[in-house]
Amino acid sequence: MNSDQVTELRKAHITGTMVAYYFICHRKLWLFAKGLNLENISGNADVIKGRILHETRFNRENNKEVAFDTVKIDFLHYNGQVYVHEVKKSKKFEEAHTWQLKYYIYMLQEKGVNCSAGVIHYPSSMRREEVNFTPGDRELLMKALAGIQAVLSKPLPEKKAGRKMCSRCAYFDFCYI
Repeated sequence: MNSDQVTELRKAHITGTMVAYYFICHRKLWLFAKGLNLENISGNADVIKGRILHETRFNRENNKEVAFDTVKIDFLHYNGQVYVHEVKKSKKFEEAHTWQLKYYIYMLQEKGVNCSAGVIHYPSSMRREEVNFTPGDRELLMKALAGIQAVLSKPLPEKKAGRKMCSRCAYFDFCYI
């Protein structure tokens, strides 16, 4: 990716949430990016559980909710390099969570920070997944970021996905009623 493309990506204001939504549902990504954030206003039980989990777990961490540019990281650890930590409710969207964390690592690297790994915590199931950012991941992430830009450049969102997971989505009522 050349410097002009990197500049364009920065102008797009892509967030970690948008990266995750790209791997979950392009319609949800488009709606969220256009300002329709139903996760914050829905009474969806899964959203509420996730919010409570974020507010109650890992309270003793010193470097919680580190934010810069379009990034908001749950917490960081330092041990010779920076380790990104994200807390998630369930492993249902593990691939999306992994790419969100890799996006955070990439953004830290762009700032000159020594970071190439992180951890996704799933406290509800008492599990954690180690994530490493490899040289090949950079290329795949650039393709995903270009894909996000393509989704966001469309005048209308994609059609409903009609998948089983839709029934538990915060955007369900918007899409189906």
